[in-house]
Amino acid sequence: MSIHPVQSIKMITITITTLQHIFFCMDSNELLTRLKICCTATRKILIYSLQFNHLMRKALKIYRTRHVFVQKIYVLSTIIMVLFSFPIISQIGSCTSIEKSIIYVSSLGTGNFTTIQDGIDAAHSGDTIFVYNGTYSENIVIDKSITLLGENKNITIIDGRGTGNVIKINADYVTIRGFTIQHSGLIFPNAGINCSANYTIIEENFFNNNFYGMTLHRSSNNTIIGNTIQNNDQCGIYMSRSSHNIIDTNIIRQNTYNGIGVYDSSNNNTIQSNTLTHNDYCGINIRISSQNNIIDNNISENNIGIHVPSSENTIIGNSLSNNNIDIDEELITPGFELLLIIFSLVMILFWKRKIVK
Repeated sequence: MSIHPVQSIKMITITITTLQHIFFCMDSNELLTRLKICCTATRKILIYSLQFNHLMRKALKIYRTRHVFVQKIYVLSTIIMVLFSFPIISQIGSCTSIEKSIIYVSSLGTGNFTTIQDGIDAAHSGDTIFVYNGTYSENIVIDKSITLLGENKNITIIDGRGTGNVIKINADYVTIRGFTIQHSGLIFPNAGINCSANYTIIEENFFNNNFYGMTLHRSSNNTIIGNTIQNNDQCGIYMSRSSHNIIDTNIIRQNTYNGIGVYDSSNNNTIQSNTLTHNDYCGINIRISSQNNIIDNNISENNIGIHVPSSENTIIGNSLSNNNIDIDEELITPGFELLLIIFSLVMILFWKRKIVK
């Protein structure tokens, strides 16, 4: 059974109209904004699809004079466009599914909400919250697995107003990217980000003027990558009882205490390819923790480059320069703690006998 050329053209036109509804039910700026959450490959596929669409529009103009040739080109280009469109449809969905999975926050009132916390409260696990440029003076609590995405880290600012944590993460599988995070409260354990969760990703943010830049407590399998962390009153990053974390390619500088503090049985962490400079105490300070890997970091202009306990940690490939002390290693002989305990007990008994006499 053969299909009349006109019927074929009508069927193809219906297909094109459907695809255009999926892709073009929003203006171009909104489409580009939404595509920021998609991978580079997806954006390229969309560009190819649009190019085919443009070709088809040209073909429609020629159709009246070169019927058969244009029909073949039109059919072929439509098939290719449909095939190239499937990955985009599966990743960003139709207009309806986009509205369900992406929440827009704008301080100017042009998004779904004007505060980030309202956007989080309305979200479901797996949603993305896109925050437009602006200053958001609030203290945020994240209690569901979401992606929090800022438009531009230099001018999308979350300001804690000098009280509490700027961001508190209580849920696993949270991603935070693209913000300036500043002005936490100035008492322990307030921080730019206070994380008590696992499998979080903190990337491409700017931390400035907090008590701690970031704290991890009983928090494991997190990735902290590509951030700038500076001018905080204590540590840039502070870990307590947190293991199997990756701290990679961050710039950590000019913090009042440590660049990175690894405390209280924070084991099996990897700290690699970071720049730690001009921190007032240590670039990296490891206390009562073991099996950590300190690899290929650039550590300079600190009081102490790396402080490590006698327990086993791996330190290789680091560049240490212009620190007052490059590596400060605790030298505790085996059984020294036991000797201290015995000595303390003897002294107590001695003073008791002296008091009795």
